[in-house]
Amino acid sequence: MAKNPFRNIACGKSIPPNNVHAISVSLPTIQDVYSYEENKNNWRNCMETGYPRFFCHPYETMVIEYFKAHFSISEEKHVFLFPSKSSCQLVSSFFELDLREYELNGIFTISVDSQNPAFKKACDFIQHTGHKVFSRQLEDFLLKLKLINNPHQEEILSTNPEQHVKQELQKQFLLDKNQNIELFSSGMNAIYSLFEGINQIQKLKKATVFIQYGWLYTDTIDILRKYSESYFEVISVYDEKELLLVIEANKERIAAVFTEIPTNPFLHTPNLPFLYTNLSKLNIPLIVDGTIGTCVNMNYLPYCDFAVESLTKFASGMADVMAGCVVPNPNSNWTKNNLVDLKPYQQELYRRDLERIAFQISGMESRVKSIRKNAFELALFFESHPAVKTVNWSHNKKNAANYSKIEKEENNYAGLISIEFDGSIEKFYDALELPKGPSLGTEFTLVMPYFYLAHFDLIKTKEGRKLLAEKGINWELVRISVGTEPIEELISIFEKALNQI
Repeated sequence: MAKNPFRNIACGKSIPPNNVHAISVSLPTIQDVYSYEENKNNWRNCMETGYPRFFCHPYETMVIEYFKAHFSISEEKHVFLFPSKSSCQLVSSFFELDLREYELNGIFTISVDSQNPAFKKACDFIQHTGHKVFSRQLEDFLLKLKLINNPHQEEILSTNPEQHVKQELQKQFLLDKNQNIELFSSGMNAIYSLFEGINQIQKLKKATVFIQYGWLYTDTIDILRKYSESYFEVISVYDEKELLLVIEANKERIAAVFTEIPTNPFLHTPNLPFLYTNLSKLNIPLIVDGTIGTCVNMNYLPYCDFAVESLTKFASGMADVMAGCVVPNPNSNWTKNNLVDLKPYQQELYRRDLERIAFQISGMESRVKSIRKNAFELALFFESHPAVKTVNWSHNKKNAANYSKIEKEENNYAGLISIEFDGSIEKFYDALELPKGPSLGTEFTLVMPYFYLAHFDLIKTKEGRKLLAEKGINWELVRISVGTEPIEELISIFEKALNQI
């Protein structure tokens, strides 16, 4: 078998390898995951990188130390770095932090005592909303001060990158060129900006209840749960009766419904036409995160008021840039009658991030087409393997009917699969010779022990595991972002690991 630089990556090394802007990090064993989550013996300090909203990049550490020295900030203080004055002021005002603001070369900071009651809440807010500086802006800062010597070499598109990204998205969303698309520094910044923009409108109407429909991505759940006045969760997107009961019980108090197609990590797809029809009659906006299915596979914009996608995933394909988008449905009565202002919460893409995603997004359509062929073959392989108890994918018996209502063509399989076992995943995961770390949508297969990384706070305690069990959730689940490798190679690698169970 040919050597593959994306196989057997050492713990703590970047995914992709040798890329200072990589957003994923290799966690090859379950014990490595525990060490990462618990930061045993400052374990994270040995890591080359990590998912940017959760992790302090080595360049970030260097810039923080420079700010502390330059402005004589006490070593005991924690310094938050922001890419713009607006982000800095947003966080300061959100937590009523009346602190001195520092600025150098376009990077803004505030320093906070870790004993401040608002400190942990501010950390969480930055993680959930993406209001922080990412690696390319940090790199430019360090280059300007000659604290590093050379920028990372990469392919970019520097001519009209914003226009190019929007045109590619307009093509995939089947929009006219003059129809609006907003770009953001990350998918979660897009989600938060939309949440808060809608919230500002709806609370004037005394509509303050947000609904989570389905088991969604962890930070989306946190935004709805932490920052809304009232919040309900309907765990199953197939429980339309429960959703309608929640809406009926709250009548005109519903601010919005958030869902995903398919959901992460179970690949459940709501009946979007039914949902949108019913919510539209009640003048309730529907926000759909289509990151997993993608606008390449699905024509879902006609069945929601706002579409959101993390361009960090399939639009990038290489897990080395953060970006997101919000796409309003031009035919939505709700969007026509309500002017949602995203600007106060939006963190715009840094120019170099924009140039990188502009280069990568041109390959999105062909990448997704290749991935979905492999996803189909892998799903069939897992369904036939005796060691695999459950295979969650877009076209299994449970999910196919609803997914087929919004896919552009038959067999436009989503590029994500999750598999469940009877018992622990440790032997399988540890034996698997593929990249293992956070994120998805890469052209190389990327595997993640989803609940260990996304909901470690729940699985580390008996109470948390009981809560998941009560919701019918098997936390011993492995999520697979399918890549473009030869399918025979992928099946061989998975079969070898399954034989260890």
